[in-house]
Amino acid sequence: MKTAKVKVRFKILKSGSMKSTYLDIYPAIIHPISGKVTRREYLRMYVYTKPKNEVEKIHNKNVIHRANIICNERQNQIYNNDFGFLASELDNKCFLEYFESLARKRGRSSSSQAKWLIVLKYLKEFSSEIKMKDLTIPFIHRFRDFLLTRKHFKIKDQTISQNSASSYFSKITFSIKCAYKDGIIRQNIAPKIERIKAIDVKKEFLTTEEATKLKNTPSKDNVHKRACLFMMYTGLRVSDIINLKWSEIEHSKELGHYIRFQHQKTKNQQTLPFSEDAYQLLPKKGEGNVGVFYNFSKKYSLLKAWAKNAGITKNIGYHTFRHSYATMLLSNDVSIFTVQQMLNHRSISNTMRYVNLLNDKKITAANAIKF
Repeated sequence: MKTAKVKVRFKILKSGSMKSTYLDIYPAIIHPISGKVTRREYLRMYVYTKPKNEVEKIHNKNVIHRANIICNERQNQIYNNDFGFLASELDNKCFLEYFESLARKRGRSSSSQAKWLIVLKYLKEFSSEIKMKDLTIPFIHRFRDFLLTRKHFKIKDQTISQNSASSYFSKITFSIKCAYKDGIIRQNIAPKIERIKAIDVKKEFLTTEEATKLKNTPSKDNVHKRACLFMMYTGLRVSDIINLKWSEIEHSKELGHYIRFQHQKTKNQQTLPFSEDAYQLLPKKGEGNVGVFYNFSKKYSLLKAWAKNAGITKNIGYHTFRHSYATMLLSNDVSIFTVQQMLNHRSISNTMRYVNLLNDKKITAANAIKF
């Protein structure tokens, strides 16, 4: 096999006034960590395109001299089959930049991407410069402790909740797995990292009686009311309601009314049937890509006032309607596997959480034990 030759090259930067210095390796060599073919090593040294005075000329001369020294070192390393210099280049790669690229790519919805960017904000606050070689277990655990004691950047005088910290920290362990898979770090330390355990929180849901009260109670915003009730009839998330289009609502003799759409959160495709009662809540039919509830928006004060007027004292939010949909299905003896499909849960364990909310089922089960 032909031995690779190393030469000093220059690349003009966008400004045009400076050139970046790099080593050109030909034929290309295999990266020792990523396994990818590579033929460049950027030296992070720059020369003036057109030196204007003696100082700039001396600067260029010194940079080129250092570049040639490194070039000779690399040539000797290649002769000796020592490619460790490429690994050290990855060690100095900026983790914050890599994490931000993951945030842009992995954020499946605007809310998911927002969470990634919140974590990035906390990372930068924790350390303004993080290189790949800094990703050690002690370093990650220090960031873990930082999240558990850090004040919330939005809510004054309140620390980040444990469940939020758990969600944020999971992005860090996931990014480490990705960096290892992408061949940027040598070792996957994610399995050795001590996680932040999420705490079970009370999931509010409406009973059939409470849902009927809410349905029969007027609201100042009729579109808002119809959208919320439609969520309770279908189990749709509020993000899916906001993005629901008329082209996604269909009807057939076999299936009746149904929605064919992509979940905003998971990006999964689903065909979701819904009842005639739910259909009656829809506004006048519009065209193709026009939003069904195009003038709906989240208004928590309006939601709270509507619930209060209905005599509901529970602390409800928009996701309460999805919880209510699930518990109503289960309380009417719909198979948990069917409920899993209706909610589009990937894991049955997510659906099982709703079973524990049904006290009447527990009471019936308890009373079934007789001697």
